[in-house]
Amino acid sequence: MVTTIIIGLVIGIAWLVACIIVTRKIREAGKRPGLYTLAVVLFILFAGIFAGGQIGKAVTREALRVGAGLVQDYLVKNHGGEPLVRNGVAVENVPQAINDLERIVPRKVSDLGLSGIITESLYGKALGWGFDILRSKTDLIVSFATDDGRVTSVTIMEALQWEINELVRRIVFFCILGISVIMALCLGISAILAVKKPKAAS
Repeated sequence: MVTTIIIGLVIGIAWLVACIIVTRKIREAGKRPGLYTLAVVLFILFAGIFAGGQIGKAVTREALRVGAGLVQDYLVKNHGGEPLVRNGVAVENVPQAINDLERIVPRKVSDLGLSGIITESLYGKALGWGFDILRSKTDLIVSFATDDGRVTSVTIMEALQWEINELVRRIVFFCILGISVIMALCLGISAILAVKKPKAAS
């Protein structure tokens, strides 16, 4: 993650330097200050979005991994006899498996050894959202089945983690793409102005 952030920032700095060099070549001096300011603002936005996105992806991935581990520990301890937890169910029973998992997962964060009003609220919303995703991604869950074609509580949560991580990755990608397009346009406009001859004084 750190290496990716450094590479992204180096690219951003190179773009900023290029913008400054090109803008300095603009003959109409009155247009330079605005373009300098725009370049700096865009660089700050790019740096914030890029670094924040990479950190956000890493934090999301780790939070999901830890959360799934806590839930699975709870399930093994409290519902280890359930077929879904013990040795899994056949892939054709995925819809029922999702219902079974929803029935046995902890309903409160205190069951996971956590506490806090905000955490409790977030957990409740995350549960509902997570099961909505699972019900719309049964094919994805099947793709995470074990080698012997069984779906377990672990494989279902692995599928959910993958889907959420992919969602975060897509959001970050399109945010970076959007600001990159704007940066490219800014550099292009500066280059056009740099080669444009100033209007002759009347």
